[in-house]
Amino acid sequence: MRLDRRHLLITALSLPFTLPATAQGASLLDRVRKAGVIRIGTTGDYFPYSFRDLKTGGFQGYEIDVATRLAADLGVKLQLVQATWPTLVAGLMARKYDIAATGVTVTPERAKAVAFSKAYLHPTFIPLILKKDAERFKSWDDLDQPGVTIAVQQGTAPETMAKKVFTKARILSVADPVIDFTEVLAGRAQAAFTDNLYFLTKIGREYPQLTMLTNGTRPGTETDNAIMSMPGDADWLLWLNKWIDARLADGFFDGLFKTWFEGTGPAR
Repeated sequence: MRLDRRHLLITALSLPFTLPATAQGASLLDRVRKAGVIRIGTTGDYFPYSFRDLKTGGFQGYEIDVATRLAADLGVKLQLVQATWPTLVAGLMARKYDIAATGVTVTPERAKAVAFSKAYLHPTFIPLILKKDAERFKSWDDLDQPGVTIAVQQGTAPETMAKKVFTKARILSVADPVIDFTEVLAGRAQAAFTDNLYFLTKIGREYPQLTMLTNGTRPGTETDNAIMSMPGDADWLLWLNKWIDARLADGFFDGLFKTWFEGTGPAR
């Protein structure tokens, strides 16, 4: 059912004033407003979602723009906190940051420990191979064979998914400063497993010798990106989801997609 955009925006903006006072007192919504700041964990290593500006050292990217707008609409300052993929959930649970926004994929494994907002971006996970190997690897089944190594970034959703969809190939988990696709370039792996938007905006432009294996798909490789929060805070998640509804309705996320993912195809 198509919802009226004006109604969504009005509802979202008025929501904080309609929550019960006792619920607000227990929620992140009330705490960040009292503190005047929201701390958002981000990795800074995932172009164009979250990356470091080489000149200033500050964070930039799609998710940084999301974080900036969220803080502005909350009426608080934004504090970006360095996070890492292997400890992303642990950092949230340890209260190092209030929420995480860094191209976080919603997964069943993460959902056991944390809560997620509504999704606002939908990449697809896909294998990357050398163009010269295109005749050898024409399908996912060609990759999923003994003797084939598939590189993945440690602590990421592609790592978890790769272990499910590739049952015969060897999964090689690498950690910073090593990057999964560089293992393919170095000949230590025959494929890497990452998301299509990352490839189309970064890897494929800088490394033309690589290509996506697009012949066929696997069920469940279309993903959802969302904001990661602590569980058990229904009032905060209610406000956050209404905020996402409003920003989807007023074109904010469409504008971000055009800014950061221009030329990759329509947003799903």
